Amino acid sequence: MSKKMSKKSILVLNGQYLPGYKGGGPIQSCVNMIENMANEYQFYVLTGDRDFKSDEPYENIKINQWNRVGAAKVFYMSPDKQNIKDFKRILESIEFDILYLNGFFSPIFTIKPLILGKLGFLKGKKIILTPRGDFTGGCENKKLKKYTYIYLCKIIGLYNNLLWHATSELEEKDIKRKFKKAEVFTVSNLSAKYIVKEKLLEKKSGDLKLVFISRIFPKKNLKFALEILKEIKQGEILFDIYGPMEDEQYWEECKNIINKMPANVKVEYKGEVEHSEIENIFSQYHAFLFPTLGENYGHVIVESMMAGCLLLISDTTPWRNLKEKNIGWDISLSNSNGFKDSIKEMINMNQHDFNIKRKRLEQYVCKISNNSDDIKIYENVFENL
Repeated sequence: MSKKMSKKSILVLNGQYLPGYKGGGPIQSCVNMIENMANEYQFYVLTGDRDFKSDEPYENIKINQWNRVGAAKVFYMSPDKQNIKDFKRILESIEFDILYLNGFFSPIFTIKPLILGKLGFLKGKKIILTPRGDFTGGCENKKLKKYTYIYLCKIIGLYNNLLWHATSELEEKDIKRKFKKAEVFTVSNLSAKYIVKEKLLEKKSGDLKLVFISRIFPKKNLKFALEILKEIKQGEILFDIYGPMEDEQYWEECKNIINKMPANVKVEYKGEVEHSEIENIFSQYHAFLFPTLGENYGHVIVESMMAGCLLLISDTTPWRNLKEKNIGWDISLSNSNGFKDSIKEMINMNQHDFNIKRKRLEQYVCKISNNSDDIKIYENVFENL
């Protein structure tokens, strides 16, 4: 493959890509970057041929071949080809300027390419690595193994001579805490293009429809949300849960709480949802209840806002001061009463008050979805590598 002389070529590596959706935010981060910047750069994507924790490959793709997907050329690798030898072969077959890696701990799509670089097979190639939240609220899982891995990587210098991409100031601090000499640029993930749509949803005082859309996994903190709802004895509350079942034991703990819900709170698990359905689902609920332990960006939070769904989230994301903006609440996880009070406020909200918050939310989304300033930062980085 030959690159166009007028464009730099960027090779993006991530474990999953479209049509996958179970891998969550990192997929959408890559898609949004590519679709927003395709006029200036040639993008290639090297990814797996199946979704997160799926045994079957995607339908309607050519495996171990290049596919045109949106603005990118995408190579879907089958599991038997995800070895050092085949990585070397594919990387040598593409003329690219920048290697953009997603996920610090990804054993296949980050660590193997870095090993090739350490062995001298990526000479002249610039490497960018974005942790995708691996250092934000997530290092507690398998903590000893992860910190041992980081220690060994420092000894052999596996992560030397690359540029780190942090998507928030918090993530930048997390990177520099673990790699003190790291060279980091910080710019937010790009959002999808926003189209204003008329959003009609009935809101009666006394009724509240809440939704949770994320992986069923401790970091996303569904159990905390359920514990809060268990204490609400007023109003009629519907709480629907969507997302892949990533931790069965954790889900059993959640079900034990669900079984103890008061009669006024109805909870239902709705199963997995494809990314194309998320906006429509969010539009059917008054608020997104998401007390996550930490998000470096939180695409699902942006998707909630784009659908006109108010936010009731933890203060461990970049989306802060929501009450002052009149579009929701971001509350410390140590303040359970704050979550309860916000839910009670929403229960009492009438149509007029709800419509005002939705209008403010629409105005806010119009403002943040203008990616022009952030795109300039990306371009400056890419051009100066």
